[in-house]
Amino acid sequence: MMNWAAMSQLEWTHPLWALVALQPLLMGLLLKLRRRQILHYADAHLLAWALRGSAGVTQGSWRGVLNVAAWLLLAGALAGPRVPLVSDPEQHAIQRHALDVMVLLDVSPSMQARDISPQRLQRAKLELLDLLPKLHGERVGLIAFSGSAGMVMPLSRDYAALRYYLQLAEPSLFDAPGTAIASALDLALRKLDDEKSSHRAMLLLTDAESSALSGPAGAAIWESADKLKQAGIPLYILGVGTAEGSVIIMPDGNTLVSEGADVVSSLDQAGFAELANKTGGKFALVQDGDADWGALYERGLLTLPGGKQAAENVQAWQELYAWLLLPALLLFVLPHISILLNVINKLQIYVWVMIFAVFSTAQQAEAAETHSASAQVADISTAARAYAAYLKQDHRLAQTLYADLPGFDARMGEGAAAYRRKDFNYAIKQFSTALLQAREAKQREQALYNLGNSYFMTGAYRAAADAFLGVLKYAADNQAARANLALAAGKLAEAGKSAKNTQGIPGRRGRETGGTPGDDSGKESLSIESDEDKKQQALFAGSEPLGAGAARLRTGEQADGNRAATSDGDIAYRAALKKLELATDQPAPLHKALIRIEAAREYVPQLEMAPW
Repeated sequence: MMNWAAMSQLEWTHPLWALVALQPLLMGLLLKLRRRQILHYADAHLLAWALRGSAGVTQGSWRGVLNVAAWLLLAGALAGPRVPLVSDPEQHAIQRHALDVMVLLDVSPSMQARDISPQRLQRAKLELLDLLPKLHGERVGLIAFSGSAGMVMPLSRDYAALRYYLQLAEPSLFDAPGTAIASALDLALRKLDDEKSSHRAMLLLTDAESSALSGPAGAAIWESADKLKQAGIPLYILGVGTAEGSVIIMPDGNTLVSEGADVVSSLDQAGFAELANKTGGKFALVQDGDADWGALYERGLLTLPGGKQAAENVQAWQELYAWLLLPALLLFVLPHISILLNVINKLQIYVWVMIFAVFSTAQQAEAAETHSASAQVADISTAARAYAAYLKQDHRLAQTLYADLPGFDARMGEGAAAYRRKDFNYAIKQFSTALLQAREAKQREQALYNLGNSYFMTGAYRAAADAFLGVLKYAADNQAARANLALAAGKLAEAGKSAKNTQGIPGRRGRETGGTPGDDSGKESLSIESDEDKKQQALFAGSEPLGAGAARLRTGEQADGNRAATSDGDIAYRAALKKLELATDQPAPLHKALIRIEAAREYVPQLEMAPW
């Protein structure tokens, strides 16, 4: 509530606008000048005959007072009066902890153990997700490692991006198994050095495998710890495992076996605690609740010196211009209230005229709606007759009845009937019209599929392929469209060039094309089979894809006996499937390839380590 103490702190945002209050004075001077000119227009005894009323020279005293008051209030509102809101003197500005934290996530095979619920790797990801709301503006990056290490996400304050990239951190990112902690520490150190930040730290989430700190790989870890100590980068470690350990469950459900016995992965708390302490960091075991992050973050990372960037102290204000603007507007309108009343009276007449017009229109609309309902009932009856004729294979009658109906379903039915009559050009026309009338993605998918089949039957294989590609844009898992696309590609290859010059990806394939070294793409047996000998499926109003006459391609079956897949169509089919596979968004293989490229650019020798 406003009080005199608050009014004593009154401020004006735009004080120069107060000059608007001089407007009545300026107008008074102009009117006085005009009055002098008018009084010299004629002799004094003739002015009564020459002037009508005051000729705008004078106005009533009450009108003048209202006018002056209105302009004073308007000037005050434009000047922007405001008072400061009372703030808590003990309130502190939220600070951002300017610290770069590189997260190292262990995705080695041993992280598949289930001694920690639900699983070590999944638990590590859940712990990171729990940490995100607790952060105070630190920049966070993500490095995953197994037999080697790779950058998954650079340093960023976009914590939503970290949630996304955590899904990609899986063992499949790396070809070689193992626990290359030293490679991960060295890579993180290089990335932090590239940022040239003076406030840095590392957070390692690992199962602290007991064998990791022994042998050449263990010596490399202690050497990397020395580098971190020299660089002033503390290492904080969250151990995701138990001292009792657990067998390692592989993706195929079997346990990992070494030298005829199940491998038991256990946590080395003492060794990794010593590793963290050597760099000035801390070690903590994963726990239910927030005790683990309380030790590592609240009493660890958050206490590190960083660029404490306090938020700018912004004074909040209570604006008061509305208290002056509203009375000003009322005072401006008040002298003209009689004019407003006349306008209101005229508006009443217009309102009654509009009501009468709306009432008349409603009666006409009711009659039109009754006619429309009757027409709709007739359309339903016609559609039922058309469908019945279609089921009886009287496609000529079905086509005629569908032609009398409007809409997407009717065009699909008319095109389907024409397709059954082998009038493919007319079917193309109807399916094209249905595509234009489609309002949903599913309808466009159906129209494009039937359109592709119709083009195929006319020999327009290029147009058919384009239509099937359009189907896959709406439904990437439409296997029938994929098969027909491959068949259309085969027909194009047969018409264009011989088998020796066929484009595609035949021959032996390596890992980069989705196979394995020495794997021959010509070993798969393919066959082309038509659906003419199959039971025809009815199409009602385009609710299903075409069945009759639609050329389908089937894999792994025999037609007309076993035959080798050496034709141009088979080769083009495999090429088309491979191109579709390469065109699909696959972020995990993409990151795997990027990690492989970066590892080749910065060669790091592989140390001897346990393959888990």
